[in-house]
Amino acid sequence: MSLRKSPQLTPQLLAAARNNAQHSTGPRSAAAKQNSKLNALKHGAYVRGENHHEAMLALGEDPEQLQTLTEELMSAFGPGDALWEKQIEDLAWLYCRRERLERAQEGLKRRALQGVEDWQHRRQQEMARVTFDASQHEMLNVELSESTDRGVALRKMLSFLEVVREEIKQRTFRPRQYAVLESLYQGMMGWRPALICRLLHRFSDPLHLREQRADEEYRQFLRETGDASEPAGEPEYQELLRLLEEEIASLREEFAYAEKANEERAAIERDACLAPVGETWRMMLRQEAALDRSIDRKVRILLRLRKESANLPTAPPGQDDGGRMENMEEAPDSDISPENSQGVETVEKLKMKERRGNVYENKGSRLDNREQTGNIVENTCSYARNAGMLCAPQRRGSPVGGSPTQIVVGKSGS
Repeated sequence: MSLRKSPQLTPQLLAAARNNAQHSTGPRSAAAKQNSKLNALKHGAYVRGENHHEAMLALGEDPEQLQTLTEELMSAFGPGDALWEKQIEDLAWLYCRRERLERAQEGLKRRALQGVEDWQHRRQQEMARVTFDASQHEMLNVELSESTDRGVALRKMLSFLEVVREEIKQRTFRPRQYAVLESLYQGMMGWRPALICRLLHRFSDPLHLREQRADEEYRQFLRETGDASEPAGEPEYQELLRLLEEEIASLREEFAYAEKANEERAAIERDACLAPVGETWRMMLRQEAALDRSIDRKVRILLRLRKESANLPTAPPGQDDGGRMENMEEAPDSDISPENSQGVETVEKLKMKERRGNVYENKGSRLDNREQTGNIVENTCSYARNAGMLCAPQRRGSPVGGSPTQIVVGKSGS
């Protein structure tokens, strides 16, 4: 039961409803109907016959090609009646729909290929945004966007590491160096990046403390907790350079592998575009199979019509085919030649032999002349098939041409 109460149909409501209905009647004039009849056109597979021309123009096809194909099929299968021409027109339209479906399949493949190209283009743009020269020291103060692509992330780490290495070679230390590296290696910190960050902290932290933390009390607290240490010397400096070189070399190898994997993935995606998947592609394959079956059926119908047309008897001048066929059917039996009559008798004999029930003796050989001695042969003291009775032996030697041999049936043991 609905909770909403239906309104009372007052004369005012009925008049308003009728007035509103006048504004939603659809196109009325011929021009309006002509303009709106293809509003829902998508693929043109179910368009009406009278709208084929407009649908083909709307889908970017040439209606003249359909007319040319129809004429070629007419000349290929030969002239015929109205049924013949209708079959040929249907076949031409099926071929047109088949070509349209092939264009749609090609469009799906091209769309998938375009998607791969767009993905590669976006990746190149991301790679360009994170690639900069090692001399651009101000890039350490710039926050770059994150990327889910492994190759882009490695390129970003390489760019920042090369800037840090360039500053370390110039013996320039600042807290921003290890802060940037810690953010880059977040969640994937290894032993080498950890040592690099620790050494960078030792080289830059004393300067940072002198500039930002001047109170002695705080320095005493750092000494007690072990966080403060003396400035690193030359051995630590050489160790830092060595670790930076090794880390950069390792990242370059990993970056090269990521780029190679990306190229292989792009090639795989391009090949996969040739065999799309999804409900749309499966529907198009079903339509293709249905069109192929329809084309094959139409071709068979046309070939059968042409064959029947070629095998029709030709009427002599002044006489139609129907009268000739009737005369042939009404031909008397006296026109049969002796050779034909002998063949008919032979066929009748073969049929009579097939109809006879030939019963052979279980323990004896087949009689030579079954036509003269009869079709039932003696069964010597054996069970009849499908019966629990014994057949009593009878004497042989019934006269030739006489009645068939009589069989006396009795119970076993009697």
